[in-house]
Amino acid sequence: MNRTLLLIIFAVVDLACIMLALTLGSPVSVDPELSIPLDYTGASFFTGLIFIVSYYIIDCYPLSRRQEADIVPRVALATLIASVVTGFTFYLLEIWRFPRLLYVIQFALTLLFTAAWRLVYIRLHGRLAYRDRIILFGPGSYENVLDYIRENLPEADVLGYISSESYSVDEVCLPYLGQPDDILPIAAGKKADLILLMPEADLSGGVASRLLSIRLERGLQVENTASFIERLTQRVPVDEINDTWLLLEYGFSLNSLRLMRRIKRVIDWSTAMGLLLLTLPVQLLTALLVRADSPGPVIYCQKRVGLGGKEFTLYKFRSMSRDAEKNGAQWAQVNDPRVTRVGRIIRKLRIDELPQLFNVIKGDMSLIGPRPERMEFVRELEKKIPYYYLRHTVKPGITGWAQVSYPYGASEEDSRIKLEYDLYYVKNISLMFDLQILLKTIGVVLFPSGAR
Repeated sequence: MNRTLLLIIFAVVDLACIMLALTLGSPVSVDPELSIPLDYTGASFFTGLIFIVSYYIIDCYPLSRRQEADIVPRVALATLIASVVTGFTFYLLEIWRFPRLLYVIQFALTLLFTAAWRLVYIRLHGRLAYRDRIILFGPGSYENVLDYIRENLPEADVLGYISSESYSVDEVCLPYLGQPDDILPIAAGKKADLILLMPEADLSGGVASRLLSIRLERGLQVENTASFIERLTQRVPVDEINDTWLLLEYGFSLNSLRLMRRIKRVIDWSTAMGLLLLTLPVQLLTALLVRADSPGPVIYCQKRVGLGGKEFTLYKFRSMSRDAEKNGAQWAQVNDPRVTRVGRIIRKLRIDELPQLFNVIKGDMSLIGPRPERMEFVRELEKKIPYYYLRHTVKPGITGWAQVSYPYGASEEDSRIKLEYDLYYVKNISLMFDLQILLKTIGVVLFPSGAR
């Protein structure tokens, strides 16, 4: 099911839970002559909106079996934050104010209902979900595609592959189904739902017309693997794309939209100035703590690669010891011994990134974009990871799609995965996408499991 549609359905279910909690709590807390939907319309609407936004920020959508362990804590935190925000707002606007007892009842019931339906959904989804029946078409790295499907669509059933030549069992873990010319009877016999075209699939010799016939007459989906994986994972799979795909695929349009670039720059500058003033007390306190904790400068200046592959000076609160790189540039590691006591805290809370607001004001960075890397790492990664240079076609950001979607990267494989998220952002960049990432960033700060 489409991710956006699924998100809307989840939000509607949550909204129903919130309204049900208000309705059930009203008989013991509201005057019997008053009605929640009629006499508290504005308050009810505002409450529902704040709760849905809070659930989105704390990453309570979408749902999968992997989230079962921490879904209740996330829902509890989101419900608490929403209750505090609505309570504070209603305190200022008495016309919308709910009775105090209703706050308590609504908080408890909303938490119960929204957590319960999520747990039920997660348990039942794997058993009741429709199993897509998929055939891979053409030669290629089948195991790589299978890894994406297993991770993101575990209920799917990959039937096998169709190619002009079969491979040994040791080379491919899928059954060989037959020749490309036999695609029609094979798809019908296997009752396939989706044909995935591998990057090197040969559609000549009437194969394209057969696939078109399947798509138009039988309703069978036909999609290339790169677009399928992008839609499934919200990443651009670098091993499944080529220059032709990048050239013809929709997106990658920021540098051709001058108006959008200007609007983005205005938003970056004004937001950075506002955040700089708002966080000034926190930054001053952090500077004092960094200075008191270990010898060395408070602000750490480092050359990073930005737009067009050009270097600029990035500012951060120093979170490592002064001699952290006496042996040269190194990846950060889990429980890195070079990190100071204060540094460990400010990294978890992302406070060390606040001086980069000056980079945004100067124009070296954007609020949203791929995280800038050091030239030493960039040169190494460009040799090993295809299309790594594409992340430098937009300004780097303080936060980005990769940062809110994947834990801290400290290896070549991590960099490859984060590049796939970065390319998805570069391809689909928009102001609404930036807002989505900004909201997700708040959730990452509150659940800082990926920081190092």
